[in-house]
Amino acid sequence: MENGTMEDMDVLWEKVECKRYELCRNITPAKLTPYLRQCKVLDEQDEDEILNSLLLQAKANRTSRLLDILRTKGERGYVAFLESLEFYYPELYKSVTGKDPTRRFSTIV
Repeated sequence: MENGTMEDMDVLWEKVECKRYELCRNITPAKLTPYLRQCKVLDEQDEDEILNSLLLQAKANRTSRLLDILRTKGERGYVAFLESLEFYYPELYKSVTGKDPTRRFSTIV
């Protein structure tokens, strides 16, 4: 997937968008942010906004903001997000990708 075009990325993120409601209801952002920081996809400011913003009181709102931020990170954001899903939420990974999780570790780190 390396060096994907912007169109390719839009198609991939559409798969995530189609499952946005399910993702926002089931993901706890605090579970994913340490991994996403380790992959250098999120920075400290992003993490603070997602986890501590007074405007984002509900978990679903925090997850929605996490998805919005990750989309701005392009291919790295997409890959890291899928890896975090694969590790922490294998059933959601399968729902988004249609593939069984392999439990391999990051190609980004």
